[in-house]
Amino acid sequence: MPSFRDCLTSAVDQGAITKDEAADLARRFQTEFAQARLSLGDDAAAAAAKAKLEKELRAEAIERRRRVLLQDAAQDRLAEYVGGYRGLDGKADVFGAVLNLIENHGFAGTSSMAGRQKAIVSLVHGQLADVLSTFRKSTLTGRHFNKPLLNDVVSEALGKATGKPAAKAMAGAIQDVFETLRQRFNAAGGAIGKIEGGYLPQFHDARSLLEAGKEAWKDFIRPLLDTERMRDPLTGDKLTPARLEQSLDAAFDTVTTDGWADRTAQRTPQGRAGMLASQRSDHRFLHFASAEGWLKYNEQFGKGDPLKAIFEHINGMARDIAAMEQFGPNPNATMEWLKQIVQIEAAKSIAGEPSLYRRGSKTADAVRDKLDYIPYRIDSVYQYVRGRSVVSGNMATGFGNVRNLLTSALLGSASITAAATDPFIDAMARYLSGLPITKALWGITKTFSEGTKEQAVRSGIVMDDFLHIMGDQSRLAGQIGGSEWSKWLAERTLALSGLEPMTQARKHVFALDFQAAIADQTEKSFDELEPYLKRSLEGYGIDRTAWDVMRSTPLHAPEGGAGFLRPIDVAALAEGPALPKVQKLLGIDTAEEQVAREQTAAGVRRIAEQYLEVILQQTERAVPTSTARSRSFFVGTQPKGSFWGELVESGLLFKSFALSFTTLQMQAISQELHQGAARGAGYAGAAALSLSFGGAIALQIKNVINGKDPQDMSDPRFWLAAMQTGGGLGLLGDYLFADVNRYGGSLAQTIAGPTVGLVGDLWKLTAGNAQQLLQGKPTHAGRELVNTLGRYTPVASSLWYMRAAYRRVVLDQLQYLTDPEAHKSFREQEQRLRTETKQGMWWAPGEILPRRAPSAGVAP
Repeated sequence: MPSFRDCLTSAVDQGAITKDEAADLARRFQTEFAQARLSLGDDAAAAAAKAKLEKELRAEAIERRRRVLLQDAAQDRLAEYVGGYRGLDGKADVFGAVLNLIENHGFAGTSSMAGRQKAIVSLVHGQLADVLSTFRKSTLTGRHFNKPLLNDVVSEALGKATGKPAAKAMAGAIQDVFETLRQRFNAAGGAIGKIEGGYLPQFHDARSLLEAGKEAWKDFIRPLLDTERMRDPLTGDKLTPARLEQSLDAAFDTVTTDGWADRTAQRTPQGRAGMLASQRSDHRFLHFASAEGWLKYNEQFGKGDPLKAIFEHINGMARDIAAMEQFGPNPNATMEWLKQIVQIEAAKSIAGEPSLYRRGSKTADAVRDKLDYIPYRIDSVYQYVRGRSVVSGNMATGFGNVRNLLTSALLGSASITAAATDPFIDAMARYLSGLPITKALWGITKTFSEGTKEQAVRSGIVMDDFLHIMGDQSRLAGQIGGSEWSKWLAERTLALSGLEPMTQARKHVFALDFQAAIADQTEKSFDELEPYLKRSLEGYGIDRTAWDVMRSTPLHAPEGGAGFLRPIDVAALAEGPALPKVQKLLGIDTAEEQVAREQTAAGVRRIAEQYLEVILQQTERAVPTSTARSRSFFVGTQPKGSFWGELVESGLLFKSFALSFTTLQMQAISQELHQGAARGAGYAGAAALSLSFGGAIALQIKNVINGKDPQDMSDPRFWLAAMQTGGGLGLLGDYLFADVNRYGGSLAQTIAGPTVGLVGDLWKLTAGNAQQLLQGKPTHAGRELVNTLGRYTPVASSLWYMRAAYRRVVLDQLQYLTDPEAHKSFREQEQRLRTETKQGMWWAPGEILPRRAPSAGVAP
């Protein structure tokens, strides 16, 4: 009888398998054989190893076939969309269609990967409303409330009873969410096994492991493990002491090298570029014997905060599920296929053949120049949504720390502008969404209501405190990276200034008003809907069937309030009296009750998420924060931690709002122009005027809080400044009429970003003054030191209600001590203000106490 190795050699010779596949099978056979040989003779061990390997190969073949079918189905669906998509001008636009599939904010007729990811997380937040409310952050300290209770939740989640009903209920909700996400990941093509007896994800900090060393780490974790529950990752059998040591060695090497330690060189790229469906298909090897052990390890070598471990797992699973459901089990391969489709269509356009590429007024030569740009641009948006790779953690952390310090030092007054202009931006978004505009101003009165926040979270609206556990976005600062201390500093500044609470509250109010407006329309058929509201729904792929399912949902009516049609209630339609009607609408007619329920649950969940996507993506119009398409235009495919990538991110600091707002408004104006030139011009004009009015309000408030009298509003220069402050002139407005921007830097510094400005100021303060001293020139070092402290001191120089006092009581007095010409400098500041804007100062430079109250009159 031929040996197993002989069989493999024969298979290779016949071309049935490759040499690499034969080598992999031989390795797996030897592993199985060695394990079986411990208790069986050689012949019996070989037979057992063969039998087990055959069983595994059959299962793997079935799984591969399932993934192929899912991949083919995804590509058929995507091909139909990109081939049928038409832009606002009614012409084919295959390039725009592919970008729409990654991220869009309406007018696209489809869901996007980015929108689906947000919707998945939002529905989970609705299911975990009690968890989010119980462990919310303190505004002052940024610490989570009720942290002792969190340890009880961990205990309950890991199977240990605490006798506390609240902890048990929250742990049960978390486990239900984890199980739902696991099943959904598997349905999209994954193969994550279920763990009995409770599960919480445990993350490993590679740097902490390296600092401790392999032996110290093993000594720390070994007594904390439940070896009875752990299984050999190769054989699935109970671990022997020797295999435990080998497995721990392998785990340490895998964590600290991102898996590269046990790979072999190949001709194909490695890393996380392969099939996404198989990247979470591990058995979650390490099991802890107790909640105390889990918490101890998490504190020493994990995330430290259990909430971070919980919500990072949720956010990561949502990101992967969205990618797989949109683009199939191998999203990267699908994206490569889509890029080639666009390039082929562009090439057809160059050749003068019928094409789906939107050429517009471009010449054939201009389109040819785009052939290499097309895949680059698609990659840049895709990677930004999926999460850019990190090539140097130290560099990414260092640049992140600098950006966080600048955020704390420079953004403390941004809430003033936001408060003045947000109602007008909100009104524009309501107009485009088909919502009542009058509620935009009324919404301000309930902006900070705890009841509003509670309703929003329970309805399935994301709570940023827990989304930002990933360290992602802040409204004006963009991405928040860096060390925990610097992130805490930036987040607390934004919270204490009122910007972050205002941003979150405005999102909640808009989302709730959208749900109320939908509830008011449920008696109407799809064709009877208010036209702009119908357009909003269609823009994200909601059709007549989805609308009929949505309006089958019982309305949620809080005591004393109007009814809401909540996404989380749509998702719950798989249970309850409306089930037969919903199944009929969805066309589900299988006789198998369990299959019918599963299909119904998936169908209504998908509609609920489409509905949520409409709400969340339209909320970005109402409260602009950041869009992947706008930021990735500048970042491109540069990874995090690369010098150029971090430099570009630093250049984009404080530009997230402007980029998002400008991009979305250009799209809106274009949409309105296609409804008629007058409508488009009217929308653009109303937007510019209203934002300029908001900017004027913000300017006058800032004048007062900075110790100045209000400016003369009859001066045309005031209204030019109001236009650029309010955003009516977009990103260029900061510099169109002034040499110095609102943060105190020149045009060149602002293009490069405040990080470059900081470097320039520090160089001028140190090397620049040293050079002047060597040349025998006056240095003004004391004055420059004070000005640098006034610009870059976190919190004190930033918060709008502290800035004037810090400047007058601390810095001006310091300048008296370090600058012999301090008094002259202060008086020159007053005189320059009178000359340029005819303003006086109610709290003048150098004076510890205000000289008078602010005056509305023009300075003498």
